[in-house]
Amino acid sequence: MPANPSSKSLTSRSRRLAAGPALLLILLTTLACSGLPVPEPQMRPGAFTPVVIEGSSAVAARAPEAPSKPAARAETIPFDPSVRRGTLDNGLRYYVRRNVKPESRAELRLVVNVGSLLEDEDQRGLAHFVEHMAFNGTENFEKQELVEYLERIGMRFGPDINAYTSFDETVYMLQIPTDDEQIVAQAFQILEDWAHRVDFEGEEIDKERGVVVEEWRLRRGAGGRIQDKQIPVLYHDSRYARRLPIGQVEVLENAPYDALRRFYEEWYRPDLMAVVAVGDFDEDDIERRIRDHFSKIENPDTPRDRETFDVPGHEETLFSIVQDPEATNISVTVGYKGERSGYETLGDMRNSLIENLYDGLLISRLGELSQKADPPFQYGFATNSSLGRNAAAYRLFAAVRDGGVERGLSTLLTEAKRVEQHGFTASELERAKTDVQRSIERSYEERDKQESGRFASQYVRHFLSGSAQPSIEFVKESMEKILPTVTLDEVNALAGKRITEENRVILVSGPETEAAGIPDEAALLDVFEQAQQVEVTPWVDQTRDAPLVPSVPTAGRVASTETIDELGVTIWTLSNGIKVQVKPTDFKNDEVLLRGTSPGGHSLVDNDDYITAAQASGIVGLMGLGEFSAIELDKALTGKVARAQAFIGALSEGVVGFASPKDLETMMQLVHLNFVAPRRDEEAFQSFLTRTRGFLENQQASPNYWYQKKWIEVANQNHPRRQMLTPEKLEEVELDEALDFYRERFADASDFLFTIVGNVDLAELQPLVETWLGSLPNMGRQEEGQDTGGYAPPEELSFTVEKGLEPKATVRLVFHGDAEWSPGANHVLGSMANVLRMRLREVLREDLGGVYGVGVGGNISIRPVQRYNVSISFGCDPERVDELIAAVRSEIERLQTEGPDQDDIDKTREIQRRGRETAVEQNRFWASVLESVAVNEQDPLDILEYDELVELVTLESVQEAAKKYMQRERSVLGVLLPEEAAEASAEG
Repeated sequence: MPANPSSKSLTSRSRRLAAGPALLLILLTTLACSGLPVPEPQMRPGAFTPVVIEGSSAVAARAPEAPSKPAARAETIPFDPSVRRGTLDNGLRYYVRRNVKPESRAELRLVVNVGSLLEDEDQRGLAHFVEHMAFNGTENFEKQELVEYLERIGMRFGPDINAYTSFDETVYMLQIPTDDEQIVAQAFQILEDWAHRVDFEGEEIDKERGVVVEEWRLRRGAGGRIQDKQIPVLYHDSRYARRLPIGQVEVLENAPYDALRRFYEEWYRPDLMAVVAVGDFDEDDIERRIRDHFSKIENPDTPRDRETFDVPGHEETLFSIVQDPEATNISVTVGYKGERSGYETLGDMRNSLIENLYDGLLISRLGELSQKADPPFQYGFATNSSLGRNAAAYRLFAAVRDGGVERGLSTLLTEAKRVEQHGFTASELERAKTDVQRSIERSYEERDKQESGRFASQYVRHFLSGSAQPSIEFVKESMEKILPTVTLDEVNALAGKRITEENRVILVSGPETEAAGIPDEAALLDVFEQAQQVEVTPWVDQTRDAPLVPSVPTAGRVASTETIDELGVTIWTLSNGIKVQVKPTDFKNDEVLLRGTSPGGHSLVDNDDYITAAQASGIVGLMGLGEFSAIELDKALTGKVARAQAFIGALSEGVVGFASPKDLETMMQLVHLNFVAPRRDEEAFQSFLTRTRGFLENQQASPNYWYQKKWIEVANQNHPRRQMLTPEKLEEVELDEALDFYRERFADASDFLFTIVGNVDLAELQPLVETWLGSLPNMGRQEEGQDTGGYAPPEELSFTVEKGLEPKATVRLVFHGDAEWSPGANHVLGSMANVLRMRLREVLREDLGGVYGVGVGGNISIRPVQRYNVSISFGCDPERVDELIAAVRSEIERLQTEGPDQDDIDKTREIQRRGRETAVEQNRFWASVLESVAVNEQDPLDILEYDELVELVTLESVQEAAKKYMQRERSVLGVLLPEEAAEASAEG
């Protein structure tokens, strides 16, 4: 139930862009905002796949319109006719759509057009608090009965039952089964109760205060302190700056009960609400239920005005330069604030397309620069993002290493100037258009296989912002007309309108060290002045016009075939020893998944060679394939939905990939190249070192670094293979050694198992498999991953680390030891962890108000040795560490001596059954489980016996698992406390 300010959009997006090789992906954001169903990301290095975006542009000035058909551009975009919409007499609006993915499920939303901006001064944080209280008792569901009921019908708290509060709205979310009429009836009773029947009992309010404060506490740290200083600048002179959804701790801890009730009574009213229902149901029935439950809710006689709030402009440049002693990253952002564009007409669709083409093309260029040997930043991007209902910001962002702020900022401004003076090239635009067209085609191909949750999100967006939500058929038809008419001049023209001296905000943050080299305001302004003086030359668009594979290899053949009819699986054994198991499915129209694995991994190298071996596949992945550099490969894959990436783990090496059926051969070629044609690229390697070094330089400023370091020392006995990567250790990585190790691991394909799942035709797939897999080298090696050690000793261990400025603690308790693996034993252990998780949530969160959440997990590993691991973790107030650890130990002891409650067993089993119902309709489930049973040498038909595993979950088996796998004498307890809490001690 997170507080979810829209101001997080930049941070969230930067994390996504930084998370891996898909540095430049903006597809998911743009598609989600446009109302199109979202296809799976292409996820290839440097991929740019822009599509139409809803009006989130920060630029009030619009792209120039082409002269053709001006009247057509004023045409309003029609709402998807597949959706039933209506408005009740009391003003509540509803959206109903039948959709059968997943089967026998429905996504329900109660949307309240009110968030933290509507709070009075004495209510700061109470919009979010009210959302929490909706789960703590209503007229028809006392206290925790609501969550318990939903778990009893197989829904999980978090993934299936949740809510969020932002500046402008509060949204409640349910996923429910629809194969039971009583469940559907109860679900709508829950929605109605949330709308006007939430209880605000004083005792429950006081309990929940601690939970909400703990949610606030989890956000504290360098990032929270930096945000505290940036938000008032970014939202200068705006109510947004004073109404963060998480609120103020003093209000959360002390607000009178009536302040909560007042917010609910004044703002939770039907004229500010919508109900969204998408799923496998009868639309007439759902529409009737909405009318029956919500028509009777009345608006207040004198309703308060639901204001909207602006983010005012300013002529001067505003600065936020923040150095924090615990910051681990350095970044610079230049934001240009403006009005938020609409998305209601074909003209809006066209302008949004142009804006996103521009952003994507600039991001692609920044991505290329980041791959230089001495890159100006670790990564950089340009984007439009919302600042609220009526405002947005165009932002240039760079993450840099120590001393790199001015260079990173200069590069951002220089590249923007390069576009303004010389524009993008025709070849760049054509590639971008091709990717847009391909994205639209994929969405259209998957139009009958989209998940209900995606549609529900679109209709929530329409209610809140009014943005058009057209059908994919309309989008496809419209884009086929619009896309060819977009000219290079139109895209280039945006450059001069984006960068201005008004409404400019400069945000810089980094560590509190001299090495960070954080400049002051004068130095930053000087970078702008110098950038204006720099002479820029046109961009050179470097491409390689050649086939991915220079010549088709000599194909192998399918030497034998067997089938598992019960699973719909065909297994080919190729002439070079490779085994390929294929399961054709119709879960997705445009998806094929591939997984290939072989035993070995970097466990086969000596400790002295471990660091290079562990980095080898990541390095090789950045250097391209065959004759193509990574940048050239990205461009060569324009319009292709195909990817394959190699990995080397501790115990195995392999390849993962995915493709559209029409691009299946391209994926197979990429798999082939990963084996036979890794590429040596010194510049890419130096870029890897420079960027990785930048990420590592300031990690020791984080309290979590020292906590993890101590955990390794204590729990892993300081094993050399469990060490954290540091700048000093990075210096041990050698390019040729990494490349040699990679080649050695992929020199023999004979013991590889490939699993292919998705929309494939066996007759079409077989020759591709024979050509691109059957031709791989065969050395006949017999290998297994080796046990490299590093386990905790069989004794009770504990430690405390005192680091950090915030009043927050982290607790982790791990039980471990040798075990005998079997599918049943592993399942029961995981089930025991789920039972314990529910109990700890009830005790630590609901009864004691001491945590926001508790993580509990457990499993038995089968390789390299059979061992169990049960982990319990939570964050809390440092002053309550001993109390909460004692509560955890008490619940463990209760589970061991008294056993679980039957209700918890029933809920766990139903959650498992219901989860399985939807899992078996996913390609990723089958790809994973088929590989797992083959690697573990299980009977594949065991997959069909899941109900038998569920039946193993009993009062007796869970109690026995608690006794067996949570022995105090085989545990490690680690506590992280802030420095000022040095006298506080955790239980030993």
